[in-house]
Amino acid sequence: MACDVCKNNGGICDQEDDMFEVLDKMIAADVIVMATPVYFYTMDAQMKTLIDRTYSRYMEIRNKDFYFIATAAVRNKQALERTIEGFRGFTSVLNGPKEKGIIYGTGAWNVGDIKGSKAMDEAYEMGKAV
Repeated sequence: MACDVCKNNGGICDQEDDMFEVLDKMIAADVIVMATPVYFYTMDAQMKTLIDRTYSRYMEIRNKDFYFIATAAVRNKQALERTIEGFRGFTSVLNGPKEKGIIYGTGAWNVGDIKGSKAMDEAYEMGKAV
């Protein structure tokens, strides 16, 4: 909404939903995984809304390890780079973010396509290293 109420209200958004709690958890976390399906070569609306809604307290999201996951029907991981750059655009305004890994879940068109894929193995191994 870009109403800026949060900036004059101690970081508390005027919208009555669970974003305040979500933001508290992001601020308290050591690791943040940002995952999205890719539609028309960018992140979905829900992920973009989450990013935008951090506005009230984004400066408190400090020194986090970030992992990015993007899935799409296309088989070419370069087609997902615009989405990854969108994640990087968000983390670039934070204090001390560390990009730790990226999973490209390509070839995921139908339910179940991702099962048994290289991306699942990569995500499992990456998760063990956290």
